[in-house]
Amino acid sequence: MKQDSFQDQIKSLDEKLTETLEHQKRETKFAEQANVRFEKNLACFEHYFPDIANTIVKHQVRSDFCIHVTKTGEGNFVPKGFDAPIYSQDPIEQTKEQVQCQIDNPVFSLTDYTGYPINDTDDRIHIRYMSKLSKFMKRVRSEQAQYFDTLPDTFPSAIIFGIGLGYHVPMLMEHTRFDYTFLIEPDFEQFYASLFCTDWFTVIEKIDEQGGCLFFHLGATSHSFIQDLEKIAEDVGAFSIVRSFCYQHTPDADLNVLIKKWTQEYFRFQYGHGFYNDAITGLAHSILHIENQVPVLTGEAKQLDYDTPVFIIGNGPSLDDAEHYIKQNQGKAIIVAAGTAVASLFKKGIQTDFHVLVERPLHNHKIFERILSKEEYAKINLLGLNTVYPQTNDRYLWSGIAVKGNEAGTSLMDLLNLQSEGKTLPKIPYCNPLVANAALSFFLHMGYRNIYLFGIDNGSAPDGAHHSRDSIYKVRNDDDSEGIPSIPIKGKTIEGNLGGVVVSNNLFMVAHAQLEKLVSHYNASSVFNVGRGAKIKHAIPLAVENLLDIETSLNKPEKIEFIKAHFFSVWDIEEVDDKLIAADKLEQVCDHLISIAQEPISDRSQGLENLRRQSRYLYSIRDTALGHLFHAIKGSMLYYHCPLITLLYSYSDEHFTLEQFSGLNALWVDYLREIKQDYRISCRKACDWAP
Repeated sequence: MKQDSFQDQIKSLDEKLTETLEHQKRETKFAEQANVRFEKNLACFEHYFPDIANTIVKHQVRSDFCIHVTKTGEGNFVPKGFDAPIYSQDPIEQTKEQVQCQIDNPVFSLTDYTGYPINDTDDRIHIRYMSKLSKFMKRVRSEQAQYFDTLPDTFPSAIIFGIGLGYHVPMLMEHTRFDYTFLIEPDFEQFYASLFCTDWFTVIEKIDEQGGCLFFHLGATSHSFIQDLEKIAEDVGAFSIVRSFCYQHTPDADLNVLIKKWTQEYFRFQYGHGFYNDAITGLAHSILHIENQVPVLTGEAKQLDYDTPVFIIGNGPSLDDAEHYIKQNQGKAIIVAAGTAVASLFKKGIQTDFHVLVERPLHNHKIFERILSKEEYAKINLLGLNTVYPQTNDRYLWSGIAVKGNEAGTSLMDLLNLQSEGKTLPKIPYCNPLVANAALSFFLHMGYRNIYLFGIDNGSAPDGAHHSRDSIYKVRNDDDSEGIPSIPIKGKTIEGNLGGVVVSNNLFMVAHAQLEKLVSHYNASSVFNVGRGAKIKHAIPLAVENLLDIETSLNKPEKIEFIKAHFFSVWDIEEVDDKLIAADKLEQVCDHLISIAQEPISDRSQGLENLRRQSRYLYSIRDTALGHLFHAIKGSMLYYHCPLITLLYSYSDEHFTLEQFSGLNALWVDYLREIKQDYRISCRKACDWAP
């Protein structure tokens, strides 16, 4: 027995030695291949993604960084904070199974395009065509055609959460060609390890040859990821995101947070594109502001003003709680009313110094005509965006406008300023979608840092109040009380400034996010958010009862005159040249888009490529002297291309799909024809829309 036991031990040791030697051979072979792969990958990133390459070179790995070689000869890795490696002893086979499972049971982002209001009374071009779009998509849905049940061989976009060691990416690329691929990895070190394991150079070169777009989001957080997507949507178009194959590769708490944030914020990419009627109105209003020689914001802050108190006041319900404090201190601060708050302040006996407006329709102009008298407006200064209705300026003691980014009118005004001053105009950032955004943007741009926010609630109070009790809005939209109806507030919640939550909606959610970006953009550490509205990240939350009266005096007339003289200039332009407005060029652009859209389409990939060609043609004029034409069409294109792309890649029956695509595409062509006919007529005409 002892002899047998001894022989068994020798055999066991021999097997272990053999296994060790085999493993050493695998490690040696892997090391040789991995080092060559790393150098090829680095060279590829230096060519295509130099910023990432620079980060790779500078990256310092942790002391216990190690790529483990599995029994099958592939790399494995234990991420920081984990007890186990990412993969099993056969990473390739494990990944193949995962990829196949995702292909067979895909998760797609999907937008419902049947919900746009059917409006048969509003004759504006965009409203009519959105009504037609909604009716069309409802009819398509009523057909109850079979949706895709597997991932097809072409698809618009892929959003891949988790890079791990990258084994899944080339497998997916072999199965499906994507126009846009987003790779999201919070842990840069995992991506760094993947450089030794995956032939990224092959992946990148293949996507480049196919004309696709690849975006790496490395070290991504829930905040930076959404911001990066917004920037891409702005630069490339929201159609790059709206129809996506969504894939999670690695189980990770940080990735789960990112995915949750993506699902919560997806709505942001579905609307707010702008559209033709908004764009042409903004262009016409900008031209009229110039020809009326309204002062334009041209100056930058030379130094920051940390002392002058600025009260920016919205019309939220928390304004009522702050009424006494604002009254007591109004002589010691610049009082800035956002939108309809000007009427509430008047009822409370508080004098507005600056009134901020952004809305372009005649309808809004008429509403404000009724809420204050001519005599009261004549005491107030106006700060508006270049989109605001032109005759609004005539009501005020003084008025000045700033240009808003991503506007047709702004592109034209930039062109004029380039010709005369050799530079573009300053754009006040994050100044939409609501007036409070513009008000805060104005004063942060001008260098003021001692800012108090009152009544900027971005939602309703716990008791259901949606505006100040002195506002022009109805208490309830369905009652017989005086006032105008307010936008319904429901469906969303935001963390409360002083605890709890406020009930919100999509519009206020976007406005709230823009406020947070604005405060962060200026690194403003002394913006005080007063009251029980929504919490604003980076702003200081304060209860009104904890506010101290302002002790220092303020020469308000001097401060107000400084703002007017230092930041605003009058252009000596009596008439904007028709050649710059370029109606002939707009007609040529529309004709070319129509000619592409009318080419025959025989399969899905041709349809997708056709839409991509239209988009690339239009985006090619964005940063040229014809940039205002790009902005005139871009929003409308997005509102139609997004459902066209979704339609192409929703239903398994390709014949049915192409029939529906052809029908919706015909509406888009008709829309372009109407834009072509209307531009020359409307490019100098103030908005006449008033329901």
